[in-house]
Amino acid sequence: MQRVSDIHVTVPDQRSKGCAQGRSGRPGGQRPVGPVLIDLDELRFRAQAQHPGDDVPSPRFLPELGRLAEAVNSEAGLTPQGAAAVRERLVSALEQQTRLAALAQEAPETAATHIRNPVFISGLPGSGASMLQNLLVEHPSVDSPTLWEMLYPVSPGAGSPGRRMLIGQARAHVEASRHPVRHRTVGRFREATRPGGCHQLLANAFQSPVSGMYLRIPEYVRELEAADLTAAYAFHREQLQAITSRIPVASLVLRAPFHAARVDDLLRVYPDARIIRVHRDPAALVTITAGLSAGLRRTTSSRVAPKEVGREWADHIERHLARTSQAGRRLGPDRLLDVRHADLVAAPAATVRRVLQFIGVEPTPAVLDNVECLARATAAPTPNAHRFQADDFGLSTDELRERFASHIETYAL
Repeated sequence: MQRVSDIHVTVPDQRSKGCAQGRSGRPGGQRPVGPVLIDLDELRFRAQAQHPGDDVPSPRFLPELGRLAEAVNSEAGLTPQGAAAVRERLVSALEQQTRLAALAQEAPETAATHIRNPVFISGLPGSGASMLQNLLVEHPSVDSPTLWEMLYPVSPGAGSPGRRMLIGQARAHVEASRHPVRHRTVGRFREATRPGGCHQLLANAFQSPVSGMYLRIPEYVRELEAADLTAAYAFHREQLQAITSRIPVASLVLRAPFHAARVDDLLRVYPDARIIRVHRDPAALVTITAGLSAGLRRTTSSRVAPKEVGREWADHIERHLARTSQAGRRLGPDRLLDVRHADLVAAPAATVRRVLQFIGVEPTPAVLDNVECLARATAAPTPNAHRFQADDFGLSTDELRERFASHIETYAL
């Protein structure tokens, strides 16, 4: 069920999402090329300056911030405007940490907020994961935090007029991030008041795999693949408790592109979680992800070569799917459900019925009717839409399908 009047938000910044530059945190790593555009001490100073006179706690995850900052300095090729946007996003993440620490002092009961049996949807861009999440919340017993709650999970109190103002600013943020891929047939559910991706909560710990979508940091992304994200997921839970303590939910559904490859880390923090994996032809997923990434990177970087982006994401998705398959073998059918994009598009109500039964929620005819209507509305072609093509990124659909033949066969894609 969508929540508009009750949601609690902070001012979203109208900036490209991403990460910042700073001092080296990786032993033996590359040294920054050119000037250090973002200084960690400056970021901390700016975050603390927003709380004059307060006993501001030390920021968390500073080593992770340092590694991310060095990667951006070394690899991303930020423009001055891109560097400014990245600085603001990192200051915002530090600000959320400060607000969460203040909330822990003011309302310690928040840490006792129960998050029972959460459902994590995992699917790469274009897989239909966002569509599935949005169809599920048509059921009154299913809920997902909105995009603006995910962007800023802890906020100062505000009355209704303040919330209306913040909603407008959140929509401006969404529009700014949508602009680079405006005429593409993706991201139809990306709205400030619709369910958002919970990778935003990992970004506030400077460990979101999605940061590679917005920034040219391939070496950092590879390092993050091998890193232990348990602490980041623990921080993810703290922020989620801050959101759900204000608006309790019955069945909580969350979504992020890369959860399925991080099941071990996730389950250490959410031991009763259930996982839904949404599958689509990897050739399409590589093409869509490369297209989105190239468009988003152009908002911050002068180093965007489409063929390089295509190779990068073909390699990354190949590693991701291998890890996803391996992690899934450790889960039984009561904890893991696989959904095909083709089934979601062809039979949305039947697919949602199956997913609701997996979650433990009784589907009703009215809900399934709403699902059909919403699915039909979003299936309508977008005027002047342009689909990403594999050869735009130096790729071949036939070669990609051959490369991912085993995955395609396993899931009948």
